[in-house]
Amino acid sequence: MGIRRGATTITGVIAALLLVTACASTSDYAAPRLTERPSVDASASPTPSATPTPSPSETIPPTTEPLANTVQAGSVAEGASATISGTGPSNVAYQRQGEFAVVVGLDCSACTGTAIVTAPGRMSPLGEVAAPMQGSFLVDVFQGNPVDQMVIVQAEGAWTVTLQSWNDLPYVTGAQSGTGPRVMFFTDDVPRVTVEYTPADADDSFSGRVFTTSDTPQVFGNTEAISEVFDADLPGVMAIQTRGTWTVTPTP
Repeated sequence: MGIRRGATTITGVIAALLLVTACASTSDYAAPRLTERPSVDASASPTPSATPTPSPSETIPPTTEPLANTVQAGSVAEGASATISGTGPSNVAYQRQGEFAVVVGLDCSACTGTAIVTAPGRMSPLGEVAAPMQGSFLVDVFQGNPVDQMVIVQAEGAWTVTLQSWNDLPYVTGAQSGTGPRVMFFTDDVPRVTVEYTPADADDSFSGRVFTTSDTPQVFGNTEAISEVFDADLPGVMAIQTRGTWTVTPTP
């Protein structure tokens, strides 16, 4: 299972993401699987690598700890999603039945304040968006991850989380636009994507991760408004993390 292509543009905005993934080689990533479907909508164990030892002068960001409250979403498998609802901050525990990344869909349209999605051990959240909001996030991108997994929802109000395999995402093709975090499975067979991005405010940023069916993940981003072409090697899954507005166009 896999996805890939292109060069990478990495800015300071995704430094925290790189801290989380720096210890993994390209072969450690899972890859999405493109399968025949009736119509298209117009989605081995890793080799351990050494963890760098920080110098005494380095400041290591604190990692996220699980919350006191936990809800059980059950099993997530190919063709079988899991849905759970809750109110207020909570861990969401689930069992991943297979080698695939999991898409976390959060419906926080009844929430107030700021909705945060993260996971135990992370140094930065998967996303942090003003509520009410709806968005999706990508987790479990490494091969050989344990069956038992957990994400953390930090929100005020009632919410619903849906967990599914990235191989079960609806396929999209052509230019896609939106606001906030999103995970999409592009079927376009092209080497690049054009990203147009407008920040929500001065503190906003954009990061994109592309996992291709040919196994070479790409990471790029910026802290400022952009209109830029990035290598992507579609078809594949693209995960966007931002609070701003964006348009992604598959580009020959």
